[in-house]
Amino acid sequence: MQNFNIRIAIKNDLPTLNRLYADMDDKPLMSEEQITNIWQKIQQVPEYYIYLAYLEELAIGTFSLLFVPTMMHRGFHKSAFLDAVTIASDYRGQGYGKQMMREALRISAEAGCYKVTLSSNLKRDRTHNFYQSLGFKQHGWSFSYLLQRVKV
Repeated sequence: MQNFNIRIAIKNDLPTLNRLYADMDDKPLMSEEQITNIWQKIQQVPEYYIYLAYLEELAIGTFSLLFVPTMMHRGFHKSAFLDAVTIASDYRGQGYGKQMMREALRISAEAGCYKVTLSSNLKRDRTHNFYQSLGFKQHGWSFSYLLQRVKV
């Protein structure tokens, strides 16, 4: 089996992240200025990490984790928000997404989180089935309110 590993992304990984994000929805690449501006804003958020999944030396996937403390329950709790999950289209359906998600869950548990939450577009039926196969349960409703279209 080929070597599969995960590491936290660094600024030099921006071209790779850009390629993976564009591949997710078959969209054009962001400009270097645009992705750099987004990166700089993300770096200001405590406990927000972008990870890259590698097969040998090739980055084939990415996900982001944001660890958030809450006072909602008695005592201290922290939860993880999993976002921007994608595997390069040429590597989907081969088990790498499952490996990547299991690693995201392990990282979250080691960070002291009691749960991991994610959101997925309603149109992504295959993705929903994938998350459910990993043990994720649909919980309540997810709501969003579009404030404005922000250009970075």
